[in-house]
Amino acid sequence: METDSERCEKEQAQMEKVAMSFEKAMKGIGTDENRIIREVVAYNNKQRQLIKSKYLVLTGKEIEEDLKSEIGGFFLEAVLALFTPVDEYEASILHKAFEGIGTNEQKIIEILCTKSSEEIRQVKDAYRRLYKTELEVDLKNEEGGDLGRLFRSLASGGRRENHGYDKDFIEKETQNLYDAGEGKTGTDEKEFVRILSSRSFAELSAIFVLYKESFENDLEQAIKDEFSGDLCEALLTIVKCIRNRPKYFAELIARSSQEKKNFEQDLLQVVIRRYEIDLPEINDEFKKLYGRSLTDLVNKETNGDFKKLIISLLKKI
Repeated sequence: METDSERCEKEQAQMEKVAMSFEKAMKGIGTDENRIIREVVAYNNKQRQLIKSKYLVLTGKEIEEDLKSEIGGFFLEAVLALFTPVDEYEASILHKAFEGIGTNEQKIIEILCTKSSEEIRQVKDAYRRLYKTELEVDLKNEEGGDLGRLFRSLASGGRRENHGYDKDFIEKETQNLYDAGEGKTGTDEKEFVRILSSRSFAELSAIFVLYKESFENDLEQAIKDEFSGDLCEALLTIVKCIRNRPKYFAELIARSSQEKKNFEQDLLQVVIRRYEIDLPEINDEFKKLYGRSLTDLVNKETNGDFKKLIISLLKKI
């Protein structure tokens, strides 16, 4: 029977072979893009970190720098993302959302409003390692008002994580939500932010059900009636992800494909962020909603080596 030590040695040797295969793909005149695709999709994210380290030891160069000199566009962006630990990749998306004039609130929503407290803590730790500052500090500098308050509350990682709930507490918070919106003239935005950013997923799931039973209106519709803009989008994202996170991401991809403005980037971010988590479920939800698979969409809407890479990833789920 193979020991843990023997398995480790075997994996190390295999990662060395793969590292040299990447060098061969980028050596000399021209680039073997098909080899790059074949090798990068054959291994999981943890193994790719080993390949990176082996490449540096064996060649004296960073694999990312060699890739940048050989390939480009969304193909390069996707390959580099696959070589990045997912928490660091998501941290980089957040950091880029703060760059330039204005803030890309949509990207912040796609990360902070879709995660549990533990998942947010992992991204925060990665953000701190990469950028030597706290995520909450950059959020405070970039985003004010109720949306900024929601982002900072989520980024604190302070959402309750209990799996059960107290019935009286649920009834009280459901009433508080109604009183803050449909039950009054005007809207108490702070109360919506407080409840949706701090209560556990189990508590919020129960609140959503009771709200519909008590007030004959779905909370998603109530939010649409009471809010607008990025704050509306952020609150809706929290509700949708608690109900069915894969469905949220399926709808995000479909909406981006229709808008066409940033489709390739949105697609690669969802595929790579969710690849080892729930991409098969996202594909299933996409089929249910739109009658075709993600592969069908990618075949129609993308091209070149980027298309080959994403389809190769989808074939493995």
